[in-house]
Amino acid sequence: MKTEWKTYLETIGIQGGFLKRVQKVLDFYQQVYPKQVEDVFVTEYFDKEGNRQYQNVWLFSSESVMEAKQFLTGDDFDSAPLRRQVRYWNIKKIKYNFRKASTESRMLLDFRLATGDRCELKASRENCDFLKDIFLKHVLPNAIKCPADAQQMDAGDGK
Repeated sequence: MKTEWKTYLETIGIQGGFLKRVQKVLDFYQQVYPKQVEDVFVTEYFDKEGNRQYQNVWLFSSESVMEAKQFLTGDDFDSAPLRRQVRYWNIKKIKYNFRKASTESRMLLDFRLATGDRCELKASRENCDFLKDIFLKHVLPNAIKCPADAQQMDAGDGK
């Protein structure tokens, strides 16, 4: 596991057996996509009792988005192409200024791929900053331009 991934996971409270489960996820995807995984993100939220609940592990490469659903209790893996495949995205923020998270910050990133797949990533507290980085690095650059946008750009180029 890369040092920066371990640091991230520990920052959001993943240690011990939880860290070993993430390593198993990474091992699986690194066998499927050798040397392609660039970033790791864990979907999580706080329950009514104030306990952090970890849901899914998301991995990103320049080509694909990968998800291990309910990674703490099972092995349910999938993947979809990401490059130039984002057809829609939506961000919902609560007490998050998109700069620096606080203990009250919450964020939901929902995006849809041209394949029809829906990706929903949740974050709370400091994990909002990591989710923002995932959005800016992997989701937004892969958004498909609308035909109207392309026509406007062509007109602006004098074509």
